Amino acid sequence: MTNLINYTISMRIKDDENWPQRDEYENRSVSGIVRLDDGTPTRQILDIGRCGGEVRVEARFTLTRAAGGAVRVNGDLRLYEGTSTNSNDLDGRASITGTVAAGGRQSFSQRVRNTDEGGDWADVTLRIDNAALSSSDPCAHIDAKAAELGSAFTGNAVSGCETVRGGHRKRFHGCDIYYSPSTGAHEVHGDIRRKYNDMGGPDSDLRLPVTDETKTPDRVGRYNHFSGNGSIYWHPRTGPMEVRGGIRGAWAAQGWERGGLGYPTSDEMRIRQSPAQWFSDFQNGVLFWQERAAIDPATASLPRNRVLAAFDAAFRSRVTDSRVDIQSVSIVNVSSTSYDFRRSGNRVITFRIAGEVSSGRWYVPDPDWWVELPILFQGTPHPNAANDVELRVRRAGAPRVHVSNFAGIGVQETMDGLRTALDEGFASPITLAEIPAAAGLLSAKVMPDGAISLYFRPDNFGRFAAAVAQDRLDNIEI
Repeated sequence: MTNLINYTISMRIKDDENWPQRDEYENRSVSGIVRLDDGTPTRQILDIGRCGGEVRVEARFTLTRAAGGAVRVNGDLRLYEGTSTNSNDLDGRASITGTVAAGGRQSFSQRVRNTDEGGDWADVTLRIDNAALSSSDPCAHIDAKAAELGSAFTGNAVSGCETVRGGHRKRFHGCDIYYSPSTGAHEVHGDIRRKYNDMGGPDSDLRLPVTDETKTPDRVGRYNHFSGNGSIYWHPRTGPMEVRGGIRGAWAAQGWERGGLGYPTSDEMRIRQSPAQWFSDFQNGVLFWQERAAIDPATASLPRNRVLAAFDAAFRSRVTDSRVDIQSVSIVNVSSTSYDFRRSGNRVITFRIAGEVSSGRWYVPDPDWWVELPILFQGTPHPNAANDVELRVRRAGAPRVHVSNFAGIGVQETMDGLRTALDEGFASPITLAEIPAAAGLLSAKVMPDGAISLYFRPDNFGRFAAAVAQDRLDNIEI
């Protein structure tokens, strides 16, 4: 059974003033809807009223399911009075207790007084309408959930109450609401809704939602959990990605999105049936699952300093103008991953190439310059342990050029040539390696510090491929 609670909290507050000032009064009223069910048998409601610039009243009500569909009410009323309504000077308390029967309506009223100083008070009234919903009426549960969310969130209904695998659904412009007696009523919306529907909705392995869309603990991402031992996680720099089963359990054991792997950047992908193998890509690594256990993938990597050295050589080889002196190459930024509906984009590394350019005049100082060039490293097509993949680098945006001054002969033309050399040198993808499908490449990833990591299946082919890839990375030329 589910309780649908319609409530109204009313307050009349008096700020008692000394003569010749007049007493001040404030009236307020707030209404809402909450549900109580097996998953959430207790809810709290808080309302705060203020009056006269000095009096604040906090009314906190706890609603708890009781036998037979009844709801117990416990209210804590507090009156604060001080130099402002933000004062923490507690001057009065009162309480409200009672029970509302299933299908019943009841009002509870109480005055809370300033018992420490002055004649301030507040009359607080709570009105409760307790509708008890039976699990045999699934559509009523969905309508109750929609009422709780409000029409501004759901929008208009675009379907009736439909029977779906495992339960019922009603579709709205802004969300879909699902219900079953075992999962309760929960909404799915936004990109998570799109991904859920794209995967087959309740007909997929995810089955029915067991949560509403919820903020992640890091307060950046969002997620829905589903009854099929799976979840869809969304982040503005990844997109909506499904993670489930043993991989989800291993990720959860590492701290979910706040662990070392970060957010998922792919859905779970099945590699083969026998032995059963899956993997999921994450912002900072890969989880590989075989049969009933996680196995570390075979890896090859190029640390940040070697990435920098390789691009240092690449930039110098493409700038042949004798007037240009490259004095340093550095990494100035590594972006986050980028949004995609199916496979998040890799991080972008921004390099700064800096130096001097000959002014052409002995009495004019050589101008300082720098160019910032964003570079994308990627596997094409996205690795999935079953396809041939080209590892490529290319420019990910136009170069930014800065010169201290243009004094001297031909400085402008020389800098235009420098920009063109770097721009055109990386405008088209440069293939670094071709990896055959038999190698089982799972992911080609730029790490948060700018290092490059390759992940392979942890079998004989994958380990051999990782060893070959490591040799290629150790001797990389761009």
